[in-house]
Amino acid sequence: MRSLLRLGFCALAAYGMVFAARWLPDAITELDFFQARKFEVVGLHVLEEDYVLQVASIPQFASVFEDPGPWEERLKKHPLIRGVVINRVLPGTLVVKVEERTPVAFVASSVLEPVDRDGHVLPLDPRAYRLDLPLLRAAGTVERGLSPSELKVLATEVERLLADDPSFVAGVSEMSIDVEGDVMATISGNVLLRFRAPLPYRRLREGLAALQDAGRRRPAQRITVVDLRYADQVVVSYEGQRGQP
Repeated sequence: MRSLLRLGFCALAAYGMVFAARWLPDAITELDFFQARKFEVVGLHVLEEDYVLQVASIPQFASVFEDPGPWEERLKKHPLIRGVVINRVLPGTLVVKVEERTPVAFVASSVLEPVDRDGHVLPLDPRAYRLDLPLLRAAGTVERGLSPSELKVLATEVERLLADDPSFVAGVSEMSIDVEGDVMATISGNVLLRFRAPLPYRRLREGLAALQDAGRRRPAQRITVVDLRYADQVVVSYEGQRGQP
């Protein structure tokens, strides 16, 4: 008899837990105590906080326990937002953590357009934000545009080099890629640094050191190319040598 009573009690308790699990979230969202009264937006560099909240369209009197999925999806559709996560801080704060799409270079169409590391064109006015970024283009004797894959290779490489050596990228006026996949960065005015992406930071330092050393050895000759495509060696070419672009 006691076993039956114990079994019945356990079944009743389990049913109560299931009922509470279904009822409690809905009940909590109705409590004024958990209404979102404060909003914090973090991670912004270009966008304004009020604008982000406007795009999210979080309803007035929303509860911090409501599903933030629809608000996050609205923000993710914005061309300047890569990702977003909305967290709650009890009892009444919502924290909107935004990852913006950051411009890393320009690509030329009818006008100069900033792009992020994925090659996405960003709706930013270069004059308004005073962007000083390298130009990405296709290399070759025949004028052609960058394919989407080529654009992504170059943009990703600029972003990666920015993380390794921001001062180096600041001195790059343009970066191009040819049909064979070789990348060329124009540095020091008109010197071409030629390599295959991704360029390891160690190889970059070796190339820049070779450029500096070559300049000391032959100060009267203009250096045209520093080639890093060959393993364990740096090839420096001077103006007038055969095979130079």
